[in-house]
Amino acid sequence: MKSRIIKVIFIILVLIKGYGACAQENKIIRGKVTTFGVIPLNNVEFTASKSGEVAHSDSLGLFSISCSEKDIIKISASGFDGIRIKARKFNSSFIDLVYSNNQTSFADATKNGHISKELLEEAINKYPLKGEKDYSKYNNIYDLINCEIYNVNVSGQSVTTTKRNSFSLSQEVLYVVDGIIVLDISFVLPFNIKSIRYVDGPEASKYGSRGANGAIEITLK
Repeated sequence: MKSRIIKVIFIILVLIKGYGACAQENKIIRGKVTTFGVIPLNNVEFTASKSGEVAHSDSLGLFSISCSEKDIIKISASGFDGIRIKARKFNSSFIDLVYSNNQTSFADATKNGHISKELLEEAINKYPLKGEKDYSKYNNIYDLINCEIYNVNVSGQSVTTTKRNSFSLSQEVLYVVDGIIVLDISFVLPFNIKSIRYVDGPEASKYGSRGANGAIEITLK
């Protein structure tokens, strides 16, 4: 009888110890999830890999999820790049998701209630997107071209090809802004440029004889 009581006490102690160990491993992660560094994201899903616990951010981007130290937290939102973070390395309460910037990202993000159309449109126009460069450091479009495009010459407000063209009296390149040929690009502000590139040869043939010296193609935000 005595030995049986000892066994029962031992089992209880083991269970209490095990429960205590588990309790020590459990943690609650709280924080805020945003995009573009400042805009709160709603309905972002947080999933703990081991416990299966699922939580979502609210309209202010605030979230809270219970997990163990050994959990991996999967963070996902339609239209944004998902991430995975080990719970034990989750040492920041601030999470910023990168806008995926593909053909369906805008519709996915707004349809699923992560962000309003108005806020996302404003952010796309204001901040550099994934895969884009930030040209705001340049004083003007000509400084930008001089530093970013190696195979042209820039002199004042004139941009010319480095290749000698016997079929053209002028060596000045063609300017194309948002698909429209323009005579002057001084109105283009560097911070408003989404992409810029120089094309020549076969790529410039779509412009006919006007593209004989190549073309500077600029896409605005």
